[in-house]
Amino acid sequence: MYREPEKPKESGAISTRQRQLTGTPAHLVRWIAIGMSLFQLYTGYFQFTAMNQRVPHVTLGFILIFLVYPINKKSRKDRLSLDSITAAAVILICGIYVMLTWFRKMGAMGLEPPLIELVMGAVFIILLIEGTRRALGWAFPSVAVLILLYARFGEIMPGLFAHKNYAVDRIISSMFITADGVFGMLAGISATFIFLFILFGALLREAGGGEFFINFAYGICGKFRGGPAKIAVVASSLFGMLSGSGTANVAGTGQITIPLMKRTGYPAYFAGAVETVSSAGGLLMPPIMGSAVFIMMEILGVNYLTIIKSSVLMAILYYLGLFMMVDIEAQKIGLVGLKREEIPPLKKTLKEGWHFFIPLLVLIYFLGFERSSVTRAVLWANISIPFVAMMRKKSRMSFSKILTGLEKGALTAAPVVAILSLGGIVVGMITLTGLGLMMSSILIELSHGNLFLLLLMTMVASIILGMGVPPVAAYIILAILVVPALIKMGVYPLAAHLFVFYFGTIAGITPPMAPDAFVAAGIADSPMMKTALTACRLALVIFIVPYMFVYNNALLLVGNVGEILIVCVTAFFGVYALACAAQNYLNGKLPIYLRFALFIGGGCLIYPGWVTDLLGVVLVIALLAIRSPDLLKRFTIGLFEHNQSAGLTKNE
Repeated sequence: MYREPEKPKESGAISTRQRQLTGTPAHLVRWIAIGMSLFQLYTGYFQFTAMNQRVPHVTLGFILIFLVYPINKKSRKDRLSLDSITAAAVILICGIYVMLTWFRKMGAMGLEPPLIELVMGAVFIILLIEGTRRALGWAFPSVAVLILLYARFGEIMPGLFAHKNYAVDRIISSMFITADGVFGMLAGISATFIFLFILFGALLREAGGGEFFINFAYGICGKFRGGPAKIAVVASSLFGMLSGSGTANVAGTGQITIPLMKRTGYPAYFAGAVETVSSAGGLLMPPIMGSAVFIMMEILGVNYLTIIKSSVLMAILYYLGLFMMVDIEAQKIGLVGLKREEIPPLKKTLKEGWHFFIPLLVLIYFLGFERSSVTRAVLWANISIPFVAMMRKKSRMSFSKILTGLEKGALTAAPVVAILSLGGIVVGMITLTGLGLMMSSILIELSHGNLFLLLLMTMVASIILGMGVPPVAAYIILAILVVPALIKMGVYPLAAHLFVFYFGTIAGITPPMAPDAFVAAGIADSPMMKTALTACRLALVIFIVPYMFVYNNALLLVGNVGEILIVCVTAFFGVYALACAAQNYLNGKLPIYLRFALFIGGGCLIYPGWVTDLLGVVLVIALLAIRSPDLLKRFTIGLFEHNQSAGLTKNE
């Protein structure tokens, strides 16, 4: 008899940093959050001027941050404090002032701003830094503070980094009441695209979509050997599209999948690593791909579908590599499928929840067939959720549930608003000082014109930066400072942006920081560093493939159909070869020479081109044949062998 699996805990809506308010303060926060979501839905349909949309967006986002996040971890979380109320009130006053005066500034360009405006701008910028610190910690605010100090005291910097100092009034006036700083391009992206996508995930989860995608993963993968780990791979990729955060994804789905993997027989550190890598990949998975895709779209001036199309194969190879490693691990330790009573019947799951695919199809339809703007497409996808939910009694959303979804969407989006608003200051100051151009020249000079060396330095910079700041913030900085150097060296612009995006994203699984891996290790009760290092091994594909698509864009599905088909097939076998090499197993432990050969052959197969493909095929087949004909057979046809004794566990 099938037992209903435990529901995943909400991810993204409630953070350990947030206050847990009750009574009137809770109602105040709730209605501000709901009001923000309704405003964003309204502006998604009725076009506003840039400042009329961005100013309320930033203002409401920071009001929520100050009301929800206390000044430090030791502060009481059951009530509002005077500092939070004061900060929220000042933010509101500043927002109203900007709304009432910004249009007058258009006719007063070049004039010295009044003292009251400079004071208000300084206070507003300080509060933005403080609000971001409360929501996300010191890492990204520190970057903003350093770049502001650099703009003011650049003259004392050495060599190429030196520049003419900018006065405080120039810095404040360029960041406040203009469409270049706090309310610049990044705030515009947040207000038009990103908020609505976060709201989409919150509403879909509130309707029961998160639970459906978990059960769907159980139904697909539960009967195969190592089923719980494969469930984690599928569920986290689906759930990650909705949460938009690797760490939140680990905390949400990991509560279910990690104990299940351990109970089935996987080592604790391996269970934590699987969940870590699966969750990080949710940010790389089309059609949502986290928030950075929209910033990339704006910077490159390309449409949304172009980026999504180029990312599809990467996401497939990433999860394919992880899926294969999980399967190989199951072979190594002799695991089989879940018991029948532990698997939600796939037919029943689809019958009860197939309608949750409709909002995703609505999004794809408006983007792909109607050629609507991203804003309009995600607006209709949001609107479709309550109507789609009515198709089944269990998922119907009452008015209260809809309001709760609107509230959670705004609360989840508030830290993203903080990142992008403060990111506007970072971008503005980098542009003002010319640091971006200087950094590109310095990187090219350090690499001595060697593209591979430049890519290696870029990877290291992306991972280091991604360890300290969220993926979106890391991408913003890297896109300005590092990507221009890659493009100058002849790298295809989209490939350059995806390169830094991927490495900035997987920083969450990379030691020594590895926040995603450490959260998973806490749930799994496993050694943190061992979990993180295992996660890096499981994510091997994403450490290799970005280099390959920089050198050959066919992996980004750029080229003719025949070439792309060949790339897809050879990349599949290349990933399998890499998985066997990384796991050091193919029907038994591998000798060092064969393991090394599989690494080389797998890389050759992934890299597009008939010469490397031929070399990879010959190398892999020859060595497998020498080792054992049975190994060759297993390599080609035994990848997803169905376990006839599904329903038994290792211990039985």
